[in-house]
Amino acid sequence: MAETIVSIHQPNFMPWVKLLDKILASDVYIAYDSVAYTKSEYHSRQKVRIDEGTAWVSVPLMHLRGTQQLIKDIKIENRQPFRYQHLRRLQISYGSWPYFDEVYPILEEVYGRDQEQLVDLNLDLIEAICTYLDSPVRIVRASSLPHAGGKTERLIQLVAGVGGDVHLTSTYGTTQHDVDWPSFAAAGIALSSQSFEHPEYQQGSRTGFVAHLAAVDMLFACGRKTRQILESRRRLIPIIPGKTETEG
Repeated sequence: MAETIVSIHQPNFMPWVKLLDKILASDVYIAYDSVAYTKSEYHSRQKVRIDEGTAWVSVPLMHLRGTQQLIKDIKIENRQPFRYQHLRRLQISYGSWPYFDEVYPILEEVYGRDQEQLVDLNLDLIEAICTYLDSPVRIVRASSLPHAGGKTERLIQLVAGVGGDVHLTSTYGTTQHDVDWPSFAAAGIALSSQSFEHPEYQQGSRTGFVAHLAAVDMLFACGRKTRQILESRRRLIPIIPGKTETEG
Protein backbone atom coordinates (compact mmCIF):
# COMPACT_ATOMS: atom_id res chain seq x y z
CA MET A 1 0.00 0.00 0.00
CA ALA A 2 1.31 3.46 -0.91
CA GLU A 3 2.34 5.82 1.86
CA THR A 4 0.21 8.87 2.62
CA ILE A 5 2.36 12.00 2.74
CA VAL A 6 0.98 14.81 4.90
CA SER A 7 2.17 18.40 5.06
CA ILE A 8 1.04 20.99 7.60
CA HIS A 9 1.32 24.72 7.09
CA GLN A 10 -0.64 27.87 7.82
CA PRO A 11 -3.09 28.70 5.02
CA ASN A 12 -1.18 31.68 3.70
CA PHE A 13 -2.59 34.20 1.25
CA MET A 14 -1.55 33.52 -2.36
CA PRO A 15 1.10 30.94 -1.38
CA TRP A 16 4.59 31.44 -2.68
CA VAL A 17 6.18 28.87 -4.99
CA LYS A 18 7.93 26.90 -2.23
CA LEU A 19 4.71 26.40 -0.27
CA LEU A 20 2.85 25.45 -3.44
CA ASP A 21 5.52 22.85 -4.17
CA LYS A 22 5.16 21.45 -0.65
CA ILE A 23 1.39 21.19 -1.05
CA LEU A 24 1.68 19.53 -4.46
CA ALA A 25 4.17 17.01 -3.03
CA SER A 26 1.59 15.93 -0.45
CA ASP A 27 -1.30 13.51 -0.55
CA VAL A 28 -2.96 15.56 2.19
CA TYR A 29 -2.29 19.20 3.02
CA ILE A 30 -3.50 20.24 6.47
CA ALA A 31 -4.19 23.95 6.59
CA TYR A 32 -3.00 24.90 10.07
CA ASP A 33 -5.75 27.42 10.80
CA SER A 34 -5.84 26.70 14.54
CA VAL A 35 -2.68 28.69 15.31
CA ALA A 36 -2.35 32.42 16.00
CA TYR A 37 -2.64 34.95 13.20
CA THR A 38 0.64 36.86 12.86
CA LYS A 39 0.76 40.20 11.09
CA SER A 40 4.45 39.80 10.21
CA GLU A 41 3.83 36.51 8.39
CA TYR A 42 2.22 35.93 4.99
CA HIS A 43 -1.22 35.07 6.33
CA SER A 44 -2.85 38.07 4.65
CA ARG A 45 -0.26 39.45 2.23
CA GLN A 46 2.05 38.43 -0.60
CA LYS A 47 4.34 39.94 -3.23
CA VAL A 48 3.79 40.10 -6.99
CA ARG A 49 6.00 41.32 -9.82
CA ILE A 50 5.77 44.84 -11.20
CA ASP A 51 7.97 46.73 -13.66
CA GLU A 52 9.92 48.39 -10.87
CA GLY A 53 10.44 45.17 -8.91
CA THR A 54 7.76 43.86 -6.55
CA ALA A 55 4.61 45.11 -4.84
CA TRP A 56 2.59 43.88 -1.88
CA VAL A 57 -1.01 42.80 -2.22
CA SER A 58 -2.70 42.66 1.18
CA VAL A 59 -6.11 41.68 2.49
CA PRO A 60 -7.63 44.25 4.89
CA LEU A 61 -8.75 42.63 8.12
CA MET A 62 -11.04 43.28 11.05
CA HIS A 63 -8.30 42.20 13.44
CA LEU A 64 -8.86 43.27 17.03
CA ARG A 65 -5.90 45.32 18.21
CA GLY A 66 -4.22 44.06 21.35
CA THR A 67 -5.76 40.62 21.10
CA GLN A 68 -4.40 37.36 19.74
CA GLN A 69 -6.75 35.60 17.34
CA LEU A 70 -6.49 32.27 15.59
CA ILE A 71 -6.23 32.31 11.82
CA LYS A 72 -9.61 30.61 11.52
CA ASP A 73 -11.28 33.49 13.38
CA ILE A 74 -9.86 36.40 11.38
CA LYS A 75 -12.50 38.31 9.41
CA ILE A 76 -11.98 40.29 6.21
CA GLU A 77 -12.79 44.01 6.09
CA ASN A 78 -14.97 43.78 2.99
CA ARG A 79 -15.92 47.43 3.04
CA GLN A 80 -12.57 48.16 1.44
CA PRO A 81 -12.27 47.64 -2.34
CA PHE A 82 -9.28 45.30 -2.09
CA ARG A 83 -10.76 42.69 -4.44
CA TYR A 84 -10.97 45.16 -7.30
CA GLN A 85 -7.53 46.51 -6.41
CA HIS A 86 -5.91 43.06 -6.36
CA LEU A 87 -7.47 42.01 -9.65
CA ARG A 88 -6.48 45.30 -11.25
CA ARG A 89 -2.92 44.84 -9.98
CA LEU A 90 -2.81 41.38 -11.56
CA GLN A 91 -4.17 42.74 -14.85
CA ILE A 92 -1.55 45.49 -14.99
CA SER A 93 1.34 43.26 -13.93
CA TYR A 94 0.53 40.10 -15.86
CA GLY A 95 -1.90 41.02 -18.65
CA SER A 96 0.66 40.36 -21.39
CA TRP A 97 2.08 37.14 -19.93
CA PRO A 98 1.57 33.84 -21.81
CA TYR A 99 -1.04 32.25 -19.55
CA PHE A 100 -2.89 35.32 -18.28
CA ASP A 101 -6.09 34.53 -20.17
CA GLU A 102 -6.06 31.01 -18.74
CA VAL A 103 -5.24 31.79 -15.10
CA TYR A 104 -6.84 35.17 -14.46
CA PRO A 105 -10.50 34.01 -14.79
CA ILE A 106 -9.85 31.36 -12.13
CA LEU A 107 -8.61 33.97 -9.66
CA GLU A 108 -11.37 36.38 -10.61
CA GLU A 109 -13.99 33.74 -9.84
CA VAL A 110 -12.50 33.11 -6.40
CA TYR A 111 -12.44 36.82 -5.58
CA GLY A 112 -16.07 37.04 -6.65
CA ARG A 113 -17.23 34.78 -3.81
CA ASP A 114 -17.08 37.59 -1.22
CA GLN A 115 -15.64 35.46 1.55
CA GLU A 116 -16.05 36.84 5.07
CA GLN A 117 -13.23 34.86 6.69
CA LEU A 118 -9.58 35.16 5.70
CA VAL A 119 -9.08 31.39 5.84
CA ASP A 120 -11.90 30.89 3.34
CA LEU A 121 -10.34 33.27 0.82
CA ASN A 122 -6.88 31.77 1.27
CA LEU A 123 -8.02 28.17 0.94
CA ASP A 124 -10.30 28.99 -1.98
CA LEU A 125 -7.25 30.37 -3.79
CA ILE A 126 -5.09 27.37 -2.89
CA GLU A 127 -7.80 24.90 -3.93
CA ALA A 128 -8.38 26.74 -7.22
CA ILE A 129 -4.65 26.66 -8.03
CA CYS A 130 -4.38 22.94 -7.19
CA THR A 131 -7.44 22.18 -9.32
CA TYR A 132 -5.99 24.14 -12.24
CA LEU A 133 -2.78 22.10 -11.93
CA ASP A 134 -4.79 18.83 -11.81
CA SER A 135 -3.35 18.00 -8.39
CA PRO A 136 -5.10 15.22 -6.43
CA VAL A 137 -3.99 16.66 -3.06
CA ARG A 138 -6.70 16.61 -0.39
CA ILE A 139 -6.98 19.79 1.68
CA VAL A 140 -8.15 19.50 5.30
CA ARG A 141 -8.49 22.25 7.89
CA ALA A 142 -6.71 21.60 11.16
CA SER A 143 -9.70 23.09 12.98
CA SER A 144 -11.78 20.15 11.72
CA LEU A 145 -9.48 17.62 13.44
CA PRO A 146 -8.94 16.88 17.14
CA HIS A 147 -5.52 18.04 18.35
CA ALA A 148 -4.28 19.34 21.69
CA GLY A 149 -1.21 19.55 23.88
CA GLY A 150 2.25 20.76 22.95
CA LYS A 151 3.55 21.52 19.48
CA THR A 152 4.83 18.04 18.80
CA GLU A 153 1.70 16.35 20.11
CA ARG A 154 -0.55 18.51 17.94
CA LEU A 155 1.43 17.79 14.78
CA ILE A 156 1.42 14.05 15.41
CA GLN A 157 -2.32 14.07 16.12
CA LEU A 158 -3.01 16.01 12.92
CA VAL A 159 -0.97 13.67 10.73
CA ALA A 160 -2.55 10.62 12.35
CA GLY A 161 -6.00 12.19 12.07
CA VAL A 162 -5.90 12.02 8.28
CA GLY A 163 -4.27 8.58 8.16
CA GLY A 164 -0.80 9.89 7.38
CA ASP A 165 2.28 7.69 7.23
CA VAL A 166 4.83 10.42 6.42
CA HIS A 167 5.05 14.00 7.69
CA LEU A 168 6.60 16.30 5.08
CA THR A 169 8.39 19.29 6.59
CA SER A 170 10.13 22.18 4.87
CA THR A 171 12.20 23.47 7.78
CA TYR A 172 13.71 20.49 9.60
CA GLY A 173 16.83 21.58 11.47
CA THR A 174 15.96 25.28 11.79
CA THR A 175 15.60 27.05 15.12
CA GLN A 176 12.16 28.59 14.80
CA HIS A 177 9.93 26.20 16.75
CA ASP A 178 10.85 23.30 18.98
CA VAL A 179 9.59 19.91 17.82
CA ASP A 180 10.56 16.57 19.34
CA TRP A 181 11.15 14.71 16.09
CA PRO A 182 11.93 11.28 17.62
CA SER A 183 8.34 11.27 18.90
CA PHE A 184 7.12 10.89 15.32
CA ALA A 185 8.94 7.58 14.96
CA ALA A 186 7.49 6.45 18.26
CA ALA A 187 4.04 7.23 16.85
CA GLY A 188 4.77 5.25 13.68
CA ILE A 189 5.08 8.33 11.46
CA ALA A 190 8.07 8.72 9.15
CA LEU A 191 9.63 12.10 8.36
CA SER A 192 10.61 13.64 5.05
CA SER A 193 12.25 17.00 4.38
CA GLN A 194 11.45 19.22 1.41
CA SER A 195 14.64 20.26 -0.37
CA PHE A 196 13.55 23.17 -2.55
CA GLU A 197 15.48 24.83 -5.35
CA HIS A 198 13.57 27.78 -6.79
CA PRO A 199 13.02 27.44 -10.56
CA GLU A 200 13.74 30.37 -12.83
CA TYR A 201 11.42 31.27 -15.70
CA GLN A 202 10.82 34.22 -17.99
CA GLN A 203 8.81 36.83 -16.11
CA GLY A 204 7.07 38.45 -19.05
CA SER A 205 9.27 40.97 -20.82
CA ARG A 206 11.05 41.96 -17.63
CA THR A 207 14.78 41.47 -17.26
CA GLY A 208 16.28 39.89 -14.18
CA PHE A 209 14.52 37.15 -12.28
CA VAL A 210 12.81 37.81 -8.93
CA ALA A 211 12.21 34.74 -6.76
CA HIS A 212 9.92 34.04 -3.80
CA LEU A 213 6.82 35.73 -5.18
CA ALA A 214 3.21 34.60 -5.13
CA ALA A 215 2.86 31.31 -7.02
CA VAL A 216 0.49 33.03 -9.45
CA ASP A 217 3.60 34.70 -10.87
CA MET A 218 4.80 31.30 -12.07
CA LEU A 219 1.31 30.29 -13.20
CA PHE A 220 0.98 33.35 -15.42
CA ALA A 221 4.39 32.54 -16.93
CA CYS A 222 4.24 28.74 -17.19
CA GLY A 223 0.58 27.72 -16.93
CA ARG A 224 -0.11 24.06 -16.17
CA LYS A 225 3.54 23.26 -16.88
CA THR A 226 4.20 24.70 -13.41
CA ARG A 227 3.39 21.36 -11.80
CA GLN A 228 5.73 19.42 -14.12
CA ILE A 229 8.55 21.93 -13.60
CA LEU A 230 8.25 21.69 -9.83
CA GLU A 231 8.04 17.89 -9.88
CA SER A 232 11.17 17.63 -12.01
CA ARG A 233 13.20 19.61 -9.43
CA ARG A 234 11.68 18.17 -6.27
CA ARG A 235 13.75 16.25 -3.70
CA LEU A 236 12.12 14.77 -0.61
CA ILE A 237 14.79 13.59 1.81
CA PRO A 238 13.96 10.90 4.41
CA ILE A 239 14.86 11.94 7.97
CA ILE A 240 15.96 9.72 10.82
CA PRO A 241 16.15 12.04 13.83
CA GLY A 242 18.57 11.09 16.53
CA LYS A 243 17.77 13.94 18.87
CA THR A 244 15.38 16.83 19.33
CA GLU A 245 15.44 19.17 16.34
CA THR A 246 13.35 22.15 15.39
CA GLU A 247 10.78 23.04 12.77
CA GLY A 248 9.39 26.31 11.46
